Amino acid sequence: MAVTLKFLSEKANLSTTTVSLILNGKNVRVSEAKKKRVLQLAKEYNYIPNSLAVGLVTKKTKTIGLIIPDISNIFFAEIAKNIEQEANLKGYSVILCNTNDKLSEEIKYANLLFSKGVDALVICPAIEAVDRFDYINKYIDARKGVIVFDRFFSGMLCSSVITDNLNGSIDAVKYLIKKGHTKIGCITGPLNSYSARLRIEGYRKALQDANIEINEDLIVAGDYKFESGYHQGLKIMEKDITAVFVCNDLMAYGFYHAAKKLGKKIPHDISIIGFDDLLFSSMLDVPLTSVKQNIPAISSNISMLLDKLLAGDLEINNIVLPTIITERNSVKEIV
Repeated sequence: MAVTLKFLSEKANLSTTTVSLILNGKNVRVSEAKKKRVLQLAKEYNYIPNSLAVGLVTKKTKTIGLIIPDISNIFFAEIAKNIEQEANLKGYSVILCNTNDKLSEEIKYANLLFSKGVDALVICPAIEAVDRFDYINKYIDARKGVIVFDRFFSGMLCSSVITDNLNGSIDAVKYLIKKGHTKIGCITGPLNSYSARLRIEGYRKALQDANIEINEDLIVAGDYKFESGYHQGLKIMEKDITAVFVCNDLMAYGFYHAAKKLGKKIPHDISIIGFDDLLFSSMLDVPLTSVKQNIPAISSNISMLLDKLLAGDLEINNIVLPTIITERNSVKEIV
């Protein structure tokens, strides 16, 4: 059986209130000997505070809800790991939920976390979310902090941490143009996704700025997953292109597989630039040039906003982080 405050108070011959105050390091008018006795009893019987009972008193559960769309994507996995480490340092636990990018799962988990009384919610919304924010507004109405990361939709009344997807994509395509490429294809993310829309917009803007005609036949839609990079890679390499902007690194890995299937060598036959700069991008046979999302900066900014929210500061902060290009060996210069 779990050891209770009542059990300890009977052993110490003190009231439960007095024992609770001693265990929580509060001022209480008892002798040092009695304080020492209570602490010894708690240690002897391995007393663990009832977090639900503590939460009823403090209105805090010392837990944070974290909802992500795809734990198998190393981008989200790294952020989840960093958030958990930072939360643990603050004495908080993280409840992690994976939605497989399904809005129905997201709503289910958000409601579950709300019922468990988490002190704040950190979430990367499902692509389908768009303007369906009732489950997020429930937290806001209850004056619980919400932080959205990676994806942000107009109308969300909460703080956010996102990457500058537009300018990062402009830089990626301009990098290819600078290397002499003018026949540039694009494998997009799912076009109902916030980040994917900005990345394809960046692709178009870079071509327009360079007075290169946009050929819609050179644009194919992926879904940010390896398989779509492979299948759409097979399709786009039938086109008259010398380079391709693949809108995330997981699809870029699929594109590598497609190039190998077709007997094309990167970058000799086809050049490629990705977006994310994930861990494995530097480990490929031909290391991938990629737009770097700064995962440590995303994580640290989420942590900073969490500090504010947990201290009761509910001011909305929208943070946009710049990108840089990590140059490796996957882009050939055309002379």
